[in-house]
Amino acid sequence: MKVLVTGSAGGIGAWVVRRLLEAGHTLRAVDIPAQRQSSDYEYISGDVRDLPLMRRLLHGMEAVVHLAAIPYDIERQDELLLDTNLRGTWNILLAAQEAGVQRVVYFSSINALGQAEPNHPGLYLPLDDDILHYNIRNYSLSKHICEEMCFAFAARGVFSAISLRPTLVTHPGPPRFFWMRNMPEEIRIRSAISDFFSYVDVRDVAEAALLSLTASVNLHRAFLLTADDNRLHMPSAEVVEKYYPNLSWLKTSKEEYLARGEFVSLVDCTAAKQALGWQPKYSQFDPAAGSEVNL
Repeated sequence: MKVLVTGSAGGIGAWVVRRLLEAGHTLRAVDIPAQRQSSDYEYISGDVRDLPLMRRLLHGMEAVVHLAAIPYDIERQDELLLDTNLRGTWNILLAAQEAGVQRVVYFSSINALGQAEPNHPGLYLPLDDDILHYNIRNYSLSKHICEEMCFAFAARGVFSAISLRPTLVTHPGPPRFFWMRNMPEEIRIRSAISDFFSYVDVRDVAEAALLSLTASVNLHRAFLLTADDNRLHMPSAEVVEKYYPNLSWLKTSKEEYLARGEFVSLVDCTAAKQALGWQPKYSQFDPAAGSEVNL
């Protein structure tokens, strides 16, 4: 399959490119850095905010994996976040529609759900893809709106779209989040609470992107991605009791869910497993997996 990958030089994008090449796809990649990582694919230095360029790059493509984005809130840079995340995604979707692309894979985030936002600790456990969104922060809101864009364009019938919602992404090899270990415990815990102590290995994320290219999905679907265990080496029952004692268990009993495993993730990825055939393989508790421990 001929695939355009945006944000190809990023921390996730580079792994997605590697996995798609391994699977035999023909790639065209675009990112702002004027460098390429391999001669195995076509690389263009460019910005997703450039609509004429996106139209040229998507011509002849069968699919697009769209990762290019500002990945967090930046103080006093609201316009940059809005322009990159919203306009950039709009440009990709519009150009994909015009080019007759068959599948769009959009990289959203667990933040699109808007849980653990200010004054909103969450609605229920385990967190799943059906939860009502409650977006306050600009980054969270941008991801929510981009998912809605994907739905709207997919509903026009030209292509189908999948939004992937990874949680905190960990990498093998030298730690990328070493600075978190130097933070006061209170701040580290507060950060973990916001994504329900979840994490996912970048290799599993790249596999989800690969599976999304050919998964049998109509219109638009969105899928959370997380490891099967939590990123605290603490029994999940204790995590719930200490940090989420007031959240309800809407679809299952607490006892039944926690019986799945001592460290079972509080984020339920059943939808991705069923619809994509995806299964996380890497755990930070397994030394052989090579995934860093963040907390």
